[in-house]
Amino acid sequence: MSTANESATANPTVLHFSADNDIADIYRAHLPPGWSLDALSAAPDEAEKLRKVRRADALFLTETPLTRDHLAVAERLRLIQRQGVGYDTVDLDAVRARGIPLAICPHGTPTAVAEHAILLMLAAGRHIVRLHEDITVHGRWPKWDYRSRTLGLDGATIGIVGFGRIGQEVARRLLAFGSDVLVYRAPGRPPLERSWPRDRVRTCPTLNDLFAAVDIVTLHCPLTPENRGFVNRTLLERMKPEAILVNTARGALVNEDDLVAALRERCLAGAGLDTLTVEPPPADHPLFSLPNVVLTPHMAAGTRQAHIIKAQAMFENVRRVWNGEEPLHRVV
Repeated sequence: MSTANESATANPTVLHFSADNDIADIYRAHLPPGWSLDALSAAPDEAEKLRKVRRADALFLTETPLTRDHLAVAERLRLIQRQGVGYDTVDLDAVRARGIPLAICPHGTPTAVAEHAILLMLAAGRHIVRLHEDITVHGRWPKWDYRSRTLGLDGATIGIVGFGRIGQEVARRLLAFGSDVLVYRAPGRPPLERSWPRDRVRTCPTLNDLFAAVDIVTLHCPLTPENRGFVNRTLLERMKPEAILVNTARGALVNEDDLVAALRERCLAGAGLDTLTVEPPPADHPLFSLPNVVLTPHMAAGTRQAHIIKAQAMFENVRRVWNGEEPLHRVV
């Protein structure tokens, strides 16, 4: 591993541990003078990954798994920088064994994901995809057909599972729409800050109570071994028949077989999903055949503005490590 003294005579080489694409171009546009940025090819083999990791001083991670074998050859690596906030594709034991800092980048993500979560609420609740297809594919003009089963946000109660940075950004926007917010936080979490209006934002003691009480459930919690598949048939059957499930967190939080069954049986009205358990999903995934589902390809955080903010924050974290400082938002 490089030493701090090298920073006086050399500039870092950053590896975008993903394909050389438009996102890499955004990073290059904000690359500090004298620094180098490398990226993987469109279909890298293991030999390419090992070769490029070996000469990297810092790694920008998206979704390519970072394994023990990669870390074993990372002789110069001084920072593993996740471009988002999840790090379930990283071999954490190997990271700890090497003593390389792993940091997340919360900058840019909360705003973009919050916007996308609300987009999915509106798209599913107001049948946007089906209305578009009725007009453009089926030649219909269903001006009155959907009104009695259309769900808006004004006056609705939205349940937020997980109230970290993203969950709070969602709540702020929902208040502007005229919604009330019910929050579930894992046991042991601190109470809500007093700045939240108590008549509009309240906590709910159990998931069972939250799923039964709200018009929309939106998930904003990390994936852990304990909560994998926690959105199951038991919770889904507690939802109102006109309610919507939104997931912009991790697909494996939801038992997809149970969700498909609940949607078919009209236990809930619809779902807006940005994440699935297997990505990309198989072509015959049963969710594809359901008219009351809106899907997007795990890109809730993917606005141009968010990636510019991320680029600036991640390069600043590399600079800190290069100068012998502790990285911000270190998780390992």
